Amino acid sequence: MRINGKVIAVAAMLAVAGIGGTFAYFNQTLTAANIFDTGKYDTELVEEFKPSEGENWGPGTSVNKDVTIRNTGTLPVVVRVKFQEKWVRGQEELYFTDTSQEKERPAAIGSPSNANNAFENVYQGDPEDGIANPDADDSVVFKSMMPDGGWVYNPADGYYYYMYVLPGAVEKEDGSQEIAETTKLLDEVALAENVDMGSYKETRYYATTGQRPESESSDWVEFATASNASSPLGYDYISTREMNERLKADGSQITFMKSVTKLRDARLAGYSDADYTLVVAAQTVQATDQAVNTVFGGGGVFDFRQLGCDWKLISESEVQK
Repeated sequence: MRINGKVIAVAAMLAVAGIGGTFAYFNQTLTAANIFDTGKYDTELVEEFKPSEGENWGPGTSVNKDVTIRNTGTLPVVVRVKFQEKWVRGQEELYFTDTSQEKERPAAIGSPSNANNAFENVYQGDPEDGIANPDADDSVVFKSMMPDGGWVYNPADGYYYYMYVLPGAVEKEDGSQEIAETTKLLDEVALAENVDMGSYKETRYYATTGQRPESESSDWVEFATASNASSPLGYDYISTREMNERLKADGSQITFMKSVTKLRDARLAGYSDADYTLVVAAQTVQATDQAVNTVFGGGGVFDFRQLGCDWKLISESEVQK
């Protein structure tokens, strides 16, 4: 049975270095005198990625796109990135995952062995019940993360931190710029092969007319059923042979048959005919201890060493010299 459901993919995943500008937050007009003015120097960029109209994303299909951040400014920065994903059908926001909210359950078979959070973990409470359930599911989208290339996940705030300071751009002798870029954090996404595309019911009809009736004609009659407690619907249709035996009493026989497959309930559509949006939020701050503590630490000390970050930060006293 083929389900003609439309699941829309993230068809234009982030390629930060080449789409709509870059993650660059400082420029040459900034001075050391107001270097700790985080209102000016702390910048957050959020990009939303939705599919092109009409594109379909099928179960098991991958989209190969990269996530990197470049620093085209002149000052060194540190970088963190956060992902959020959302499923929407029409005006109904039916599923949302916040990476800062971890759920205590074992990873489903096929999930990444090093999944750090709900965003990375692929898990469905029931892949056949037709329910896209944020309480029972984590994500139904595999992400090929590449944290070993220099990224570390912080479960306390849901961010991925780049482990090294990203230096500012350097102008070369030929006038071009040498621009620092992070390693890839996300390589591709793929919809789970067993993603719940809804709970469907097949209805069987027959006709005894000389010509095939129109689709909505009342000449189509539903097959008789027999109780079956083990069937998902609680019944099975009787066989064509048995149906014909019953019709003989009226002097008729089956001349045409058809099957119609529809959702059992509009609320049981799973992830079919839904739009998937991946939101990528990247935040950078100048590589100074006070700026990092103010922005990433909320005013307190941000212990980046505990995360494993190898940041060589400039102290306030060095900046003021």
